[in-house]
Amino acid sequence: MAESDQHPQKEKAAITQKAERGLLQQIFYHLYTIYLFTASDLCTTCLQIVIFGLFGAASGCFSTNPRPTEPVSATTPSSSPMGAAVLTMIGRFSRTFLFVWLLLLVVQLGNQSVPGAPEEDALNKAWRPIPAGRISQCQVRKVLLPIATVLALLVSFAQGTYVEAAAFVVTSYIYNDLGGADVHWLVRNLLNGVGLSLLNTSALWLAADGYVDARGYVWTTAVGLAIATTIQTADFRDQEGDVARGRRTLPLVVGDGLARWTTAALMSVWAVLGPWLCGAGVAGYFLSIVAAGVAAVSLLVCRTQDADGWSFKLWSVWMTVIYIMPWLSLLP
Repeated sequence: MAESDQHPQKEKAAITQKAERGLLQQIFYHLYTIYLFTASDLCTTCLQIVIFGLFGAASGCFSTNPRPTEPVSATTPSSSPMGAAVLTMIGRFSRTFLFVWLLLLVVQLGNQSVPGAPEEDALNKAWRPIPAGRISQCQVRKVLLPIATVLALLVSFAQGTYVEAAAFVVTSYIYNDLGGADVHWLVRNLLNGVGLSLLNTSALWLAADGYVDARGYVWTTAVGLAIATTIQTADFRDQEGDVARGRRTLPLVVGDGLARWTTAALMSVWAVLGPWLCGAGVAGYFLSIVAAGVAAVSLLVCRTQDADGWSFKLWSVWMTVIYIMPWLSLLP
């Protein structure tokens, strides 16, 4: 009799464990789906913007906070000032990363779910969630995008960066839903510059605990202009897809050769202007000019689709050097 009573209990326990495993699998499945929307941005755009804020704040060049590596509203324990500084930097990194990632999620959800985007991604980025069949285009537009937008705005409101976040959401809507990315390369580049400038401004503000002076906003504007005038480096590798979508990117409007030389020339200008604006020394000029020169030469000499992809990565490396230029200005 005792054995017969144990069998139902064992079966019930097995069913419960199976249900729990199934629930965990579903949770991880959906979390991984969300991750895939921003997978290509995490180590490039997202991390770059966080670096922009942290290095800009740590340099003290644009901050009115006299002790940028310590909490503004907390008392540093005298027994472990180094530990307090590390914890402060971890906290700033975490909140800045969360803010930037949520807004990048919003723009990527919109970008990957507009009409024609899943079909284009199926050709060269089939791992993305919609062409991979992990989620439908309708589910993204009607469920995931609204939830992500509201969540991003709530987080930004709690952190005090709601103005920049709201402006970024509007910029994203113009870029994706109103066709700003397709209508003309000037509009496309301008929206990219404005959007990334808003994120950079917010990252600097968060990393500096809101202690940002006018020089900080001048610097973020200058970096936004550098992005707007050179971001077309990303368009050389996607010319076939851009033709299919009817986009009017710089290489398609003015021609591949002229676009490459124009972009290389603009990179050369900003390679010098960026360090000059920060008052950098020899180290800053050297790193900026070398990084920009390598990217420009790659863009001019190596003209295959794969090579253009590497040229864009080299552009990202140079832009990272520009992002940390305030900190490099502290070097001789």
